[in-house]
Amino acid sequence: MHIELELDDQLAQSLLHQQQNTHRSLADVITDILTQAVENAKPPAESEGEKALRILEQHQLLGCMEGDGNLSVDYKNHLWNDR
Repeated sequence: MHIELELDDQLAQSLLHQQQNTHRSLADVITDILTQAVENAKPPAESEGEKALRILEQHQLLGCMEGDGNLSVDYKNHLWNDR
């Protein structure tokens, strides 16, 4: 993969300094930094929907009710007819 970017002077100097100190190519220095950043990245936060789904699955509440499966579409029909 080819990546092209512009760096501010301070970051560019820092990378060049690290390259000179390690006697490695700039590409290798940047690859190591990116690899470390990706490995240490936190997974995305759980959304409210994902949290609700996880809780329902943990308590085995998914698919435990009887019905036609269209309640989100025809719920109004059931409000007064299922008494």
